[in-house]
Amino acid sequence: MLQRAEIIDKLCEKGYTKKDAGVVIDDIVSIITSALVNGEEVMLHGFGKFSVKEHIPKQVTDPKTKTTVTVPRHLSPKFTPGKLLKRAVREGFIRE
Repeated sequence: MLQRAEIIDKLCEKGYTKKDAGVVIDDIVSIITSALVNGEEVMLHGFGKFSVKEHIPKQVTDPKTKTTVTVPRHLSPKFTPGKLLKRAVREGFIRE
């Protein structure tokens, strides 16, 4: 799994300082999070789309107790990969 520190190292290879790379990552995550909290979608062309999915209330059965439980309405983040990302993963290389 590629973690934050490793992403920072890869950005440093491209010419960023460690401090600048960390700030860029934090700012991007913050901007995407704020947009989703405000109900907006975020589209990064070729990479994918971040959106919020609404789950309606529903009745489910607890497998341990066999009782019916109501799961309340809730929101969750959703990511839909873009065509270029899907192609890169499928073909195993990145076209530049």
